[in-house]
Amino acid sequence: MVPTLKILTYNIHKGFNAGNRLFVLHQIREALIATAADILCLQEIHEVNKHNEKKIADWPALSQYEFIAEKVWPYYVYGKNAVYAAGNHGNAYLVSTL
Repeated sequence: MVPTLKILTYNIHKGFNAGNRLFVLHQIREALIATAADILCLQEIHEVNKHNEKKIADWPALSQYEFIAEKVWPYYVYGKNAVYAAGNHGNAYLVSTL
């Protein structure tokens, strides 16, 4: 049997729905876990956003990529694409095994 590798790419829109009205990062995380992907390639993911940390009650204490990776994808790397006064966002790669 040939081993398989499941790779998923997804633009998380900084944790908001398509209309940018609802914070849905927790639901995104559950959906990503359900895919059982070995590697996740995530776009528009926050490392820090001080404005939303104060404004959104269920904003994670960790960076968004650490929050999604926690207990499922132990290896990850993040690259900043946009830096601004309140924080930054970029791309993250999460990997379940090496």
